[in-house]
Amino acid sequence: MHNSTISSSIRSAIRPFPRIATYPTGWGGEMSFEQISEQIRPLAAKMLLRQYRVWPQDLDDCLQNGLMYIWEQLAADRNYLATWSRLATAIKVCYRSKSTSIRKQNLRYEYMEDFWAKHDFKHPEEMRIGGLERFKIAGEHWATWATLTDIRIDIERAILTVYEQVKDDSAGLLALYAATTSVTSKDLAYVVPGKGEDAIRWRAAAIRNQLRGMLGTLRREQPTWRERFDSGEVEPAMKLLEQHPEQHIKYAAIRGLIEGKSSTQAAKAFGHNVNTLQYHRRRANKQLAQVYGCTA
Repeated sequence: MHNSTISSSIRSAIRPFPRIATYPTGWGGEMSFEQISEQIRPLAAKMLLRQYRVWPQDLDDCLQNGLMYIWEQLAADRNYLATWSRLATAIKVCYRSKSTSIRKQNLRYEYMEDFWAKHDFKHPEEMRIGGLERFKIAGEHWATWATLTDIRIDIERAILTVYEQVKDDSAGLLALYAATTSVTSKDLAYVVPGKGEDAIRWRAAAIRNQLRGMLGTLRREQPTWRERFDSGEVEPAMKLLEQHPEQHIKYAAIRGLIEGKSSTQAAKAFGHNVNTLQYHRRRANKQLAQVYGCTA
């Protein structure tokens, strides 16, 4: 009889497992997670929009992140919200919404609607390549960005072709750098010992002309005296050189330019001060251009 009474009391105390799990809360008693979400979501949404400055299109993602954290805590401890108020729970949802991460991610991009509103472009989707917004090609209304991209690719391929030709020549690499950037030959004069400004300048001029030819752009109608001298037209330079005695500094300046020596190399070879020789080399360069009837 005693055992029967115990069995009956145990059996009467057994309750079926609820089909929907409920959790104790500090503001509404036992509630399912769906009920908790319904009560927390409006308050948390208002706080995210007004205080956390979340964009409306990101509101659902932020709420989902925050409520997912609450659900994980309840799964580990069903009494997690037993002492929490509705406001405290909404604040916790905002804290765990990852709103800051989402905002930083959005700052990397710009929605097409926002871009359209800020710029007076009829077809803004064609102006999304950075650095090309100011350019328009006459006669092209739908593929301006594609043409400009092709130009960039052609330039890159041309530079890589020239690089393969000069990659084993230190002065040639400096000349390529000077020809394709805003750096001048003077800036690179002392990077490689023995390769002065003039040695880099005339190589850079040749590389520019080669790139113009590869890209199909217009070459200069008038070549430099160095280009004409390298092509075999040496008589004007020799006549100018013969006008000065060998011991004179002007002779050293002209001969150094003809032989492609740097200022330092010419100064050591002919026994002159490098600073004084540089002055005469500049004048000699102009004289050579004058006797050839072309640019320096």
